Amino acid sequence: MCDARAAMEDRGPFARQTADLLDEVASERLAPGAGSVAAIAAALAAAVSESVARLSGAAAADAAEAARNVAALRERLVLLADANAAAYDEATRSLGREAADDPVRDARLGSDLALAAYTPLSIAEVAADAAELAAVLAAGADPAVRADAVVAACLAEAAARGAAHLVRINLGVSPDDERIGVAEVHAEAAGQARARALGS
Repeated sequence: MCDARAAMEDRGPFARQTADLLDEVASERLAPGAGSVAAIAAALAAAVSESVARLSGAAAADAAEAARNVAALRERLVLLADANAAAYDEATRSLGREAADDPVRDARLGSDLALAAYTPLSIAEVAADAAELAAVLAAGADPAVRADAVVAACLAEAAARGAAHLVRINLGVSPDDERIGVAEVHAEAAGQARARALGS
């Protein structure tokens, strides 16, 4: 036990702060799954953008407002990470219930799967917003931190595309559901933002 504690103390502060989260994601539990991870990745992207905005105060007239906007997105994404894990847990329990032909069970399952699709859809939307703000910041940021804004846009796009994929998977029994198309629109918007950021 002492050896384990000493080994942890030898690691840097970032490794210590993220160790529990990484261990939980890497566990055999189904949740938190990829949807929650996508939300956290987008939240990290928003945090990077927030830092860029604060460090670019002299270079960008609206830096303070940009910092407030990305901070709000970061908070929403963290909440969505928890919501996604809870929805995934509930949908998994519904799928595991017996009496597959029970109409009450089927109705509950349908509701749980709909919620399991709603949370990654929200993640895709907010991640796309984070990518857009990162692209705006990349265009007007202090040159010393412009690359950080570009990386933030790339991370946010990856999160949006991953979340959009989960929407499609969760609605696999309803391939014509309009939410699939909406999620793809968010993913494409994030991709366009990332392309603009890279061109800054």
